[in-house]
Amino acid sequence: MKIRGELLPSEYAVAATRSHGVLLLRPLAWALGAMVAWSFSSAMGTDSRWIRYLALALALGLLYRAVKSGLRWWLTSYVLTSHRLLVRSGMKSSTDVSIPLELIEGANLKRLTLMGVVDAAPIVVRARGQQYILEAVPDAARFSHEIRQAQMNLLATGEGRVQSS
Repeated sequence: MKIRGELLPSEYAVAATRSHGVLLLRPLAWALGAMVAWSFSSAMGTDSRWIRYLALALALGLLYRAVKSGLRWWLTSYVLTSHRLLVRSGMKSSTDVSIPLELIEGANLKRLTLMGVVDAAPIVVRARGQQYILEAVPDAARFSHEIRQAQMNLLATGEGRVQSS
């Protein structure tokens, strides 16, 4: 996965992933609902025109939600470098969130029922009073361990010291 923007002089990529494909079940359900509503609008006779238009509007609304949810999944990824954790969400680099590793206070797994079946879980990253949720990270225990390992490596080399006045 390519990192948008420039890396720091001694920075390198450690791991990169995106949310698990299980998150595509919801857009798939929206698309299925759109197909059902579209079929219903097609099957209506000419005497109930307003119901036909209402079903068509419902189909278009459900299709919009399906495409929007699918694109959100496609455009969101998580990149761990030797100096920071990047949360990419969108087509522009201005929407990326860069969390320096030295500011991360913890990266904890949050278990969900369905996520336990597919070996994916959200990771809650706390940094300086803020909380970031990485949704449905595949093999979340390993990714959380890699965050902690990269953080320990950075602090051991002394490159990640926060300057205090």
